[in-house]
Amino acid sequence: MSLVPIEQRKYRKQVPKEHQHSLDTRIRWLWNQRWGTVQMVWKESRDMLDVTAATLLLQAVMAKDLDSIEQIFQRLEGGALTDEELLDREDEATLRI
Repeated sequence: MSLVPIEQRKYRKQVPKEHQHSLDTRIRWLWNQRWGTVQMVWKESRDMLDVTAATLLLQAVMAKDLDSIEQIFQRLEGGALTDEELLDREDEATLRI
């Protein structure tokens, strides 16, 4: 019996440049990645917006916070919203991050 080496794939450590236009584009890219990629971006990325987007996803899912998950879905499905537009919303009392 012989041992055959298996290629080990590593998780990405940052969001690709083509997805770094805004926080929303980073969230959209991270949403479509494996959980390990989101964790590695949170842990290893030097870009603060990458870390912010990863933190938003990690906290929402791990805390099972439905309000935060709803906010993520609004950002994913409702088109890009600037942070200022989110702050100006009167119907939400708190901004969850």
